[in-house]
Amino acid sequence: MIYKNIFIAVILTIFISCSNTNEKESKKQTWEHKVLVEEIIHTSSYTYLLVSEDNDPYWIAVPQMEAQVNDVLYYNAGLEMVDFKSKELDRSFDKLLLVQVISDGESEVGNERTNVMHTQQTHIHSDTCVSHENAKDMGVITLTELFTYSSKYGGNKITISGNVVKVNPNIMGKNWIHIQDGINDYDLTITTLANVNVDEKATFEGVITLDKDIGSGYKFSVIMEDGVLK
Repeated sequence: MIYKNIFIAVILTIFISCSNTNEKESKKQTWEHKVLVEEIIHTSSYTYLLVSEDNDPYWIAVPQMEAQVNDVLYYNAGLEMVDFKSKELDRSFDKLLLVQVISDGESEVGNERTNVMHTQQTHIHSDTCVSHENAKDMGVITLTELFTYSSKYGGNKITISGNVVKVNPNIMGKNWIHIQDGINDYDLTITTLANVNVDEKATFEGVITLDKDIGSGYKFSVIMEDGVLK
């Protein structure tokens, strides 16, 4: 949980950095969590890390990255999952934190030493100030994020990636594909003109539609329509 005083401090930091461009070079990225890596498990799409923070061990999952035991890493926030089951690992975690952006150093904004690992090919420029709501438009979200908070993504364009598990070509003039991420049972259907193969890893951008009924008993609680292969 992010405490109120930390939240206020972060908002003030963003406001000051956006309004005072002359001092931008001297601002430092603020990280809320500093952790020590104790164990590493790699899967096809994600890296699972057993980390300790103030001698409290817990698991986090990040998009694929290189890491070593005893590395010190930094991050700001994550999506907490309880009784989380990884299909690829065939393993359950009592608690798992899904972290989108993680760093190996307390990087300086605007400095070449910045080493934030946007491991899903997401890059946020230090000279661009965005609101909290617009920030998600700049990155690749996870299937867990999409399905857990589907109501806020309905009608919006997002970018998402996963492993292609099924392809139904040339139905109603489009290819209907299914992607999963190997972390849980979430399965996203995407309609697209792109051609992909089963077992490929693919990234799509498209509009999310909720409670889609195409008739003949076919209904989708969440679907991406007119996906464009990135």
